[in-house]
Amino acid sequence: MSKPLLEMQNVSVTFPSGAGRVAVVDEISFSLDEGEVLALVGESGCGKTMAALALMRLIPKPGRAEKTSRITFDGKDVMAASVDDMRALRGYDLSMIFQDPMTCLNPVVRVGDQVVEAIRLHESVSYGAARKRTIELFERVGIPDAEQRFSTYPHLLSGGLKQRVMISMAVATKPRLLIADEPTTALDVTVQAQILELLRELQRDLGTTILLITHDFAVVNELADRVAVMYAGKMVEKGTRYELLKMPRHPYTEGLLGAIPHAAQRGHELNEIEGVVPPPALWPAGCRFTNRCPKAFEPCEGTLPPRIETSGTGVAWCHALAKASGR
Repeated sequence: MSKPLLEMQNVSVTFPSGAGRVAVVDEISFSLDEGEVLALVGESGCGKTMAALALMRLIPKPGRAEKTSRITFDGKDVMAASVDDMRALRGYDLSMIFQDPMTCLNPVVRVGDQVVEAIRLHESVSYGAARKRTIELFERVGIPDAEQRFSTYPHLLSGGLKQRVMISMAVATKPRLLIADEPTTALDVTVQAQILELLRELQRDLGTTILLITHDFAVVNELADRVAVMYAGKMVEKGTRYELLKMPRHPYTEGLLGAIPHAAQRGHELNEIEGVVPPPALWPAGCRFTNRCPKAFEPCEGTLPPRIETSGTGVAWCHALAKASGR
């Protein structure tokens, strides 16, 4: 079998605190095959975006990826790559749709020229050819009056239009691996469908590999091949889309799926996961989900949960699951 395009092994990201360095991403591992779509799922603040920034080598200071982290892209050691090598890798082989377009666009450069610059930085094409491709991309992601918007400054665009510009920039060079961080946030349902269709076309027609970061299971169901669920910096469950959506095994995954509103619940209270995520400095030594888990028992708080192989190719890390299976 060929090696995965991307391998993330024991990746940890830490930030300083009064109690020393605290891990906001704690020894997570996953891989992506060429042409595959993996959805990284979890609540806001669980570490999904920080894991992607570790891959891109863009962790904001004073954060850092720990030396035990191993990230390999197409056989290249990303952690050992030089600044110049990473600059060449980003935007061409690796590209990212950032969650907050407000801070990612240059306020004094027209949005079209920013996409043109990204294209010409990696390809030997004329300004005119890059401009034509940019306008086509704008139309493809649902930007109205694309030719006129080309010459617009970011502050004159709505948040949704800025996000569509960022998506155009990320896919302009047809990257081998596209990281899509909440790509449909702040977009209406019609435009969400257009963006998902664009990502699907990239994956289908160009073989683009996609790391999809989201908390929206509807998006997961539309696009993902496999799903990895994170909670409080830790990986808690992994499996195929079917396994995770139809047969979740970890109590947290069950809670997330149970909280999705259904037509049959109309007029009734929504299910919820009780409690709140503890801050990183107060995470328990054992399972991070202990204080909110309906199945928690004595070993959960103080001992790291074991890795349990579930149905098919899935895995989960859970003491209750191990007890139920007699392990």
